[in-house]
Amino acid sequence: MRSQISLSVEPHSLGKSLFLHLAPGVANISATVLGLAVLWNPSLPPELFFGVFANVFVLIPVQLGYLYYLAKKRNNPGWSLEGIVVYTQPLRWFRYFIWVPAILIPTGLIFIVLQPLSHWLEALSISFNIFAKYQLAEVSEVAWIVLIAHIVLSGVLVPITEELYFRGYLLPRMPSQFGRLKPAAHSFLFAVYHFDAPWMIPVRTLGLLPLIYVTMHTRSVKPSIVAHCLVNLTNFIETISKRVGTP
Repeated sequence: MRSQISLSVEPHSLGKSLFLHLAPGVANISATVLGLAVLWNPSLPPELFFGVFANVFVLIPVQLGYLYYLAKKRNNPGWSLEGIVVYTQPLRWFRYFIWVPAILIPTGLIFIVLQPLSHWLEALSISFNIFAKYQLAEVSEVAWIVLIAHIVLSGVLVPITEELYFRGYLLPRMPSQFGRLKPAAHSFLFAVYHFDAPWMIPVRTLGLLPLIYVTMHTRSVKPSIVAHCLVNLTNFIETISKRVGTP
């Protein structure tokens, strides 16, 4: 794996790194819970709140907003994130056919192997599932519109935002205290950041490592963006099939 010495960025302090990793997740889960508690009713799909409302008004603005705040402090022109997002090495198009599968194949295997553990942990932590009591009474046109918006946001825009923020900004600035465990620590913090699904922490921590190492090796967030989008979009296949099969 290539050295990061030439990246010329200062590592964050331990406290700052923990805050920047977890604060967007805290804001996101807080907005979701508030939206569901105040606005939800059985005629509205819960995805409207955790898949649309929270992403549009909290998750994406918080992460991108902070990156552009830092960019403006550097007097970057226009929409440039130069010096903020570090891993921007250009890649030839054919290399995507190497690095994206290098992420997806081991990640898929890890998720499959650890699926029983995830299900067991989910059963143990069912009381922590904030979405369990929210169900849509029947599939409606509104539900389909929300699902499409959810797919666009969570399947494309959120992965792009997360890769720029987590892999492009936070990963190369991991605290020096972690030493050689920086990739594992970053992966664990990203897993914890998903406060809505704590039972997924083990599989996310391990499953994200291929993406992290590919990003560090290529010094580019582009393969990770493509892989992240594909993983998230694949997660919607089951949801869509259930909706199509609903009378």
